[in-house]
Amino acid sequence: MPNRTYITAEEKMRPGHKPMKDRLTLALCANASGKNLPVQALLILDNAPAHPPNLEDDILEEFKFIKVLYLPPDTTPILQPMDQQVISNFKKLYTKHLFRRCFEVTETTNLTLREFWKDHFKIAIWLKIIDQAWLGVTTRTLTSAWKKLWPEAVAERIYEELEPGRSVEEEIVSLGKSMGLEVEERDVNELVEEYTQELTTEEIQELQSQQHTEVMQEIGFEES
Repeated sequence: MPNRTYITAEEKMRPGHKPMKDRLTLALCANASGKNLPVQALLILDNAPAHPPNLEDDILEEFKFIKVLYLPPDTTPILQPMDQQVISNFKKLYTKHLFRRCFEVTETTNLTLREFWKDHFKIAIWLKIIDQAWLGVTTRTLTSAWKKLWPEAVAERIYEELEPGRSVEEEIVSLGKSMGLEVEERDVNELVEEYTQELTTEEIQELQSQQHTEVMQEIGFEES
């Protein structure tokens, strides 16, 4: 989450305060379908270190209709469909549903926001929020994302009308302030921009080391 969003009054009073930095990595994928064409599939990947460089060599014989295309270096923001507002749109929707969940918990239970986030926010809840957010990504958003990579494949008639009402950013700010959070629209934009770069090996190792230390501390506390 953005650095300032979860700095609540409760956390500020703690000595040696550090904002929460828990994170999980999500890989988003979407399809574009052809009409009345032979069975062919093109898997488009960027040059992220996590993607195997010779993935096509591992495809089984019966799936050889799948071709793998790696985008050239430094072209992801320009060509990669998911980077054309899809990921940023998803992040905003995810934050909205997360804030709504937090608001419901703090309104209907005796838990503080920090207690819910630290002790009750499990991966199962995260997955449900992910599902809600992804369902909110519209056909219009996905269609627009393909325009730069393959303009001829995008028909204008596919676009759907945008629903009137408050923007996602405004909804997030409203929910956040209802919970007493220091959150503004710039925090939402900060979330979208944050973590856009692939983690380096050193950063991944550092995160793993921190998680290992926390686990060992919890085990030691339980034993004592």
